[in-house]
Amino acid sequence: MSNRRLFLILTALILLSDLLFVGINYYSSQRALQLSLSRSGNSLKNEYDLTLSLVYENMLQLSTYIAEQKRVQELFLEGKRMVALEGGGAGAERAAEARQALFDYVSPSWLRLMGQYDARQLHFHLGPGSLSFLRVHKPQKFGDRMDDIRHIIVDSYAQQTTNTGFEVGRVYAGLRGVTPVWSQAESGQKELIGVLEVGTSFQTVLDKITSQTGVEMMVLLRQELVHATMWPESISKEIVKLSSDSSCYVEAVSEPRVIEIVNNCERFEGYRKQLRTFTLAHEGRQYAVTHFPHYDFKSRVEGAQQQAGMVVMLTDISDEMAAIRQQLKINLIFALVGFVVIEVLLYMGIVFGSRKLNNLIERQTREIQRLKEYYKERSERDGLTGLYNHRCFNERLEQEMNRTRRAGSSLCLMMLDLDDFKTINDRFGHIVGDTVLEGMASLIEGVVRSSDFAGRYGGEEFIVALPDTALNDTLAIAQRLIDQIAAFDCEPLAGEQVTASAGVAVWDGREGVSAFIRNADEALYRAKQQGKNRVESHAG
Repeated sequence: MSNRRLFLILTALILLSDLLFVGINYYSSQRALQLSLSRSGNSLKNEYDLTLSLVYENMLQLSTYIAEQKRVQELFLEGKRMVALEGGGAGAERAAEARQALFDYVSPSWLRLMGQYDARQLHFHLGPGSLSFLRVHKPQKFGDRMDDIRHIIVDSYAQQTTNTGFEVGRVYAGLRGVTPVWSQAESGQKELIGVLEVGTSFQTVLDKITSQTGVEMMVLLRQELVHATMWPESISKEIVKLSSDSSCYVEAVSEPRVIEIVNNCERFEGYRKQLRTFTLAHEGRQYAVTHFPHYDFKSRVEGAQQQAGMVVMLTDISDEMAAIRQQLKINLIFALVGFVVIEVLLYMGIVFGSRKLNNLIERQTREIQRLKEYYKERSERDGLTGLYNHRCFNERLEQEMNRTRRAGSSLCLMMLDLDDFKTINDRFGHIVGDTVLEGMASLIEGVVRSSDFAGRYGGEEFIVALPDTALNDTLAIAQRLIDQIAAFDCEPLAGEQVTASAGVAVWDGREGVSAFIRNADEALYRAKQQGKNRVESHAG
């Protein structure tokens, strides 16, 4: 074989190897990002479900509190009797007097409770069915029947039980807590007067989630449901379309720019009934869009046959996408430089003899292997803290769970999140924020043992796996770490204290990686809810 032919063959092989190296690295980065986005989408859905249940509980507690007041029961019973005496419906003069008396009694305390519980609807209904007696939030509207749209009211009266759920009403779409109102007669017999409904909007849920996670959100309603239920004047005043050519209405949105970014709900066609996360570009920024259906009370009772709309959550991932593009550029430059260097050396080797050529190829092969190992190491580590990144930590955790299962030992997980980290970035800048994150990573590495391993799981969220460690020992380690963070002295913060919250879970030997991490995350969430700067363990 001639030197020229040998040179061309080797050149083709080296070029193919370089291109394959770049392609595999790019594909791996994209795959890791998609997996991370999918996990984040599931976590956001869990955060939403938990917050929604807490809001429902608040509405139900509020409706029960008002319904159990004796004076409310007396005035509501008087109104029911006057309506019946004056022919039903809205009643007449005596029903109006009873309605005004009830309004005068409850409205002062209602104004205070509205602000305290973020509620916006207080509605007294007469049964059977749903006959509006008094809308405290809109007292001029009463006497209308809503049997065909207010199924939560009809069911609560018929079954004489409390209920929670979402429904689109004549005036508002709301998250509702409904409680039967009883009157205790002198004979001891109880009489069901009607039901009391307290409601709030999805905006309450959105505000809570946005303040906790920084994620922007929007709740959409089907156009058919809105037009079949709400009064036309309420539609024009209380709700807007996503866009002029869209079939969705916006029930609540965290920021107006979310409407501009999403623009048209038809982009979700084909995926309406499932949880899905995809990427979307808008004005030079990249967003991860997580969407999933939500159902009203009737659909939930009947098995979720027809969804009421969708929940859309937006996360800005421009930095992550830019990092992938930057990594691709680095890989391309490395491949090009390596190719040129190898080509020159290859040519010189062929010119000066096959022995020297073989020596050069062997050295370059070792160098390429070293560089591949270097980039492999970089792909496993977070660029700022040096801890394992999200993908690599999950792989290590799964391996450790398999080892723990075989050995019959214990395995604990600690999830840690800096409290109010966004405030540090806003006040001192992202450079100082990065310095704090590096300091947190150093504290974590100083506390954990050589057999433990830690990762950076999100922006200011860290995670540590502790093999062969009991729950009590893990709680002690977590508390020691929380105390060290509280004592952390970062000069650029000018004395500002940094605190963190931690959640700890012990593996039960059966659940998967996602469930194990979710248990620790739920414990972390409880630590945040109970005041921050503390440690909580998973109750399961």
